Amino acid sequence: MNRSIISLLFLSLLYVSIAWSSPWRSSVQLSPVISDKDNLSVLEHLKNLSSDQFLGRKFASPGSIESQDYLVSALKALSIPAFNNQYRHHFKQSTLFQSKQGTNVIACIPGTHQKDEYIVLTAHYDHLGTKRNKIYNGADDNASGVAALLLYAELLKNSPLKYSVILLFTDGEEVDLLGAKAFIAEQKNILSKIKVNINLDMIAGSKKTKKLRFLKKDLAQLLSSQQLDELTQLQHHFKTNSVIHLTPGFRRVKSVGSNVNRANWLMASDHGVFSKAGIPFIYFGVGTHKNYHSEFDDYANINQNFYLAAINIIFQQLVYIDNAMYEGVIPD
Repeated sequence: MNRSIISLLFLSLLYVSIAWSSPWRSSVQLSPVISDKDNLSVLEHLKNLSSDQFLGRKFASPGSIESQDYLVSALKALSIPAFNNQYRHHFKQSTLFQSKQGTNVIACIPGTHQKDEYIVLTAHYDHLGTKRNKIYNGADDNASGVAALLLYAELLKNSPLKYSVILLFTDGEEVDLLGAKAFIAEQKNILSKIKVNINLDMIAGSKKTKKLRFLKKDLAQLLSSQQLDELTQLQHHFKTNSVIHLTPGFRRVKSVGSNVNRANWLMASDHGVFSKAGIPFIYFGVGTHKNYHSEFDDYANINQNFYLAAINIIFQQLVYIDNAMYEGVIPD
């Protein structure tokens, strides 16, 4: 273990001790602390997924197929059950001149109490491939979210939530959100059973990233006003007492001619597809930064301390929401 990794683990533990010694309290117990071993595991997944081996994980490319193989192998190694008895769920993108096959990778961890109702965790694994002989590895966008979901899969396998959790690794997010749209179209029979979507898209940032941002919509369908207040308090605590400064809303980029400047963040990633289907969501991401959609978005340029804190904070909110939703169905 090199000194940089030891430093990362120390900073992560320091952050955790601060967060858990806070005067903030909830009637619902927060999640266990993510361990040193977990931190090393998630960083290894992120490093692997953003390596040149996958050639930028472009939709319907050989690199995409290799990415799928990696995800399926990781899920099998953890003994995470496949969704509807298969990990790979294919869909077609058809245009006037050609047809391409996309593939969502999906697993499901049964809940302890509400097995037939679901929390859907999403992270897209596709990226931009290669341009002008340069590989766009997409470490932040979105190997960061994918690696986090693999870690969450391991944690939830060992300690399931009350609701079943669908782990949806989407393909074609960079191509008009194709994978999320395919999932919604194919799973109409369970849409009414999906309680919430939690979407992770770009949660590692760049070296200078200081804020993890989030959007939430329609959570009043799930939580009481008191529970919403508690969640807001928890999120405010993470804004003022963590290294990631959890912050609501996304700022607009002011670069001239950028389409991102006009981005509708409510529809900017897979959560938008779930929202259009009437499903509440929370979306976590850092927004755009200097490495966004460039060849410089690689493992060496992410903010590792920030990332380790982010995955911990997001997981604690996931556990809070699971418990809070279940409180609402327990008879008085």
